[in-house]
This record gives sequence, structure tokens and C-alpha cells, in this order.
Amino acid sequence: MTAQTVVSPVAPSHPLPIQMRQAKRLIKKPLIEQSSTPMLNEMIKEKLGEDYQLKTFFGDEVTHIDERTIDDLADCYMNVFNESWGESWTHSSAKSEITHSLRSDPERIPLISLLYKGESIIGFCWVLLMHKSAMSKEHDMPWELSDSEKNNGMSISNYWLSEVVKKDRIMFIKELGVLKEFRQVVSPFLSIPILERSAQMGYDVGFLWTNVNSKAFKWGLGVGYSPVHFFITNNLLLMYGSVQGSLKAMRNVVEASFSKQSQYYMINNINKYLLKGEARN
Repeated sequence: MTAQTVVSPVAPSHPLPIQMRQAKRLIKKPLIEQSSTPMLNEMIKEKLGEDYQLKTFFGDEVTHIDERTIDDLADCYMNVFNESWGESWTHSSAKSEITHSLRSDPERIPLISLLYKGESIIGFCWVLLMHKSAMSKEHDMPWELSDSEKNNGMSISNYWLSEVVKKDRIMFIKELGVLKEFRQVVSPFLSIPILERSAQMGYDVGFLWTNVNSKAFKWGLGVGYSPVHFFITNNLLLMYGSVQGSLKAMRNVVEASFSKQSQYYMINNINKYLLKGEARN
């Protein structure tokens, strides 16, 4: 890992699909007037305290995130996944992963939100926006799988996108993490601005891969995502769903002040899939 910030832009070696050229032009136009980040920050300060703040970075802004922020994000990333997944990230390896993931690539547009308490980052969410033709087994399938399993996952994804929902613009949820002590009340704040911008740019389909024993699995079920393929290996699976649908679920939670009623939709989705409670009837 070098001491540089996110890799500088590199010119594509071949013409971009028209959808990606349009997306790149869109992302350079400010959409602040349509963003709820200022409103979310008011709610965050009211509910959590004056020392909490949400910051968002879209497209080209991501390549200009300063070195100190990348270092702080690496510390948060390391702590989140070491404590929740029993992994063994170091500051250096976490920073390398972040830098690689958020590198400039005209076919994979990054969006990121960071939540601060004081000067410290306590949570993060980032996604990559792409045309389905930009998906690859190296970047978008679980890294611990064999090539044959990754190829199978790609085939299932392409079939589902092309033949079932007939969509080609994808929001890949790369990471969503919050330090353990803050997790219950801040996750929706992190995802809302990302989902909003993705929807505004015309990305209909959300996609993630995760472990069936993780909180991300239940989060995906809660916001309306469906498993489309089980790898079985290491309990991994692919989930796809609606960007607009997940945005609506997150807004409901925040606007209803995290009440039990506000989370009924998500809980019902989870129980319906897992055949639990009233939802199984």
C-alpha cells in the first residue's frame, strides 16, 4: 500500500457504452438541491447529538478525498470487520482495499457516505454504479470462491438481469459498516443519500453478496432484496432488489424516528422469507 490517496483518473482504453457516458456526464452535475443530506444531518444532530455529522462524496469527488480521511476510514473499516466478522485487517491492508475499491474507473462510478462522531469516522457505506457489461467475477463475486463458482454466479446474475427483470444498470453495494456501539441507530442515515443518488441517476437494481449468518443478509431481506443464488461454500449468496424499494424502507425508518412501527415493513419482509411469526401465514 502506498501513501497516495485514491488513484488518479485513467483514460479508458475503449469507448464506453452510451449508458456509462451518460452516467459520467450526470455525475458531474450537482444534484445537491435534490439531496437530503442537509436534512439528515439536522435529524442526526437532533437524535444523536451535535457532534455527529454525515458527509457524502459522489463520482469524481471520491478521487479527491484527502489522505487523512482515507486513513480514518481505514481505521474504522479495520475495526468494523475485525470485531463483527473475526477478520484480521490491519490499517495498511484496510487502506489498500479501500484505495483499490474506490479507484477511478469510468465504468464503475463510486458513491460513498461517511458518518462522523467528532473527528472520528464511525460508519461508512459505499456503492459502485455500473452497466451490467462492466460486471466481472474478479471484482463482483466473493473473493474466496473458486473460479467455477464465480463463473456460475456471473451466469446467474446475467440471466436474472437480462431475462427476469430486464434491467442493465446496477448499484453494487460494496460495503456498509458501522462500529458496534452505534450500529442500531445510524445505518439508515448512511444508506439514504447513496440510494437517493443512485435512483436519481437511473440505477434500478441493487446487488450485494453476503453470508447467510450476517446482519447484512437480514438487512437485505428487510429492504426487499431476494437471494437469487446460493453458493453454499462458506454460506455465501447473491441478493438482488429494487433501489427505490430499499430507499423507501430506509426513509420510513428515519422519518418515523426508529420506532417499532417504522421497522414493521422490514421485519415483516425478514419473517416472510424465514417463515417466522405472523408473516409465514
